[in-house]
Amino acid sequence: MAPPALLDALPGHGPAVLARAPGRVNLIGEHTDYNGLPVLPIAIDRDVRVAARRRDDQRVDLANVDPAFAPRHYLLGPQPAPSPPGDWANYHKAAAGALVAELARRGAGGLPGGSFRVDGRVPAAAGLASSSALLVACGLAHLGLAGVELPRSDLADLFARAERYVGTLSGGMDQAAALLARAGEALRIDFFPLRTRPVPIPAEAAFIVAHSLERAEKSGAARGHYNQRVTECALACAVLARRLGCAAAHLGDLAGPEPILADLDDLLPEETTRAALPALTGIAGAELGQRFFPAATALACPDRFRLRARVRHVLSEAARVTAAEAALHARDLRALGTLMDASHRSCADDYGVSTSALDRLVELARAGGALGARLTGAGFGGAIVALVERGSVERVLQMLDREFYVPRAAPRDARLVVRPAAGASLERLDR
Repeated sequence: MAPPALLDALPGHGPAVLARAPGRVNLIGEHTDYNGLPVLPIAIDRDVRVAARRRDDQRVDLANVDPAFAPRHYLLGPQPAPSPPGDWANYHKAAAGALVAELARRGAGGLPGGSFRVDGRVPAAAGLASSSALLVACGLAHLGLAGVELPRSDLADLFARAERYVGTLSGGMDQAAALLARAGEALRIDFFPLRTRPVPIPAEAAFIVAHSLERAEKSGAARGHYNQRVTECALACAVLARRLGCAAAHLGDLAGPEPILADLDDLLPEETTRAALPALTGIAGAELGQRFFPAATALACPDRFRLRARVRHVLSEAARVTAAEAALHARDLRALGTLMDASHRSCADDYGVSTSALDRLVELARAGGALGARLTGAGFGGAIVALVERGSVERVLQMLDREFYVPRAAPRDARLVVRPAAGASLERLDR
């Protein structure tokens, strides 16, 4: 779990817990989760660890091993006042606020105050879900202080909704992977309702994560671009539902993605404006604003929306997830690599979430011998994941170092080899 110093640094003598939650690498299935369509991530052997002691009042004291994250303090409540956008304390507040409300709903007692100390080992702003790992670890630690256990699948749903507190319209992949993953396996995750099934990873497969050196912060600069894609997909779903004569809350609710893809040019405009949306969706202006444009939601381009290309990516990506799952069961790593390559092209061309640095890393990984490579996480910076046969790992790393990292004087830990790891854990201590 965590080093003793992580716990010894906490004030007080109350009951103590140690919680850990891993980051994740999404092998395939990008920007599909919030559309009600599947993903295929692995949890990784890099985690966030949180030590906590119970307090007798409602005060929360937060400290971080990393001095870049200053101490924070607040009082518990179902809707604690948020810290400034991007502040690390908001992830604890998101978890705690959701738990206060959930425990009250279940009649399971209250949430005590506590002193928390965080040690983050997931590279930040790399598209590896470090923020979700922080939220999950803090939430598990706080539940441990309360002496309450909730089903992991319920927590995955709860924490996915909770993370929207920071202002990002995120899906549920990161929280489900952090809580439900198993060592040596990928996790096929379906949504609305949440369902998971393990997918074994062949022993000869290795995964290299390579950071683009561009920070991808969904709570920061990338938030408007991320929310833009979520909104564009929701609007496209409303247009499609009207034209197909069906009810659909998400793109995943639409039956028959193949016919939709075949007729996409006729069903959706490539772009539209906010002024044209009432006519396209059949939804009046006031209701349209309430459903798709909450006041607190930041958008990169609030008056113009791309629809057709976004849907083309999402529906084709969902099909790639199913094909990738079949490839893993068949131990066909070359087929999986081909699917990852296609996923990256779709993320870059249709979803517009790649960057020149991410594209270059994908190119170099393939040139070095990777079977396939793609951006992982939301994009707009962050990292790629490359699928590599174990015997080729060093050759790919050398290519990345020589052509990308050494010329940029990048730290050596900008690229790392990750293993499929187990999900979150909690340890209660007497000390």
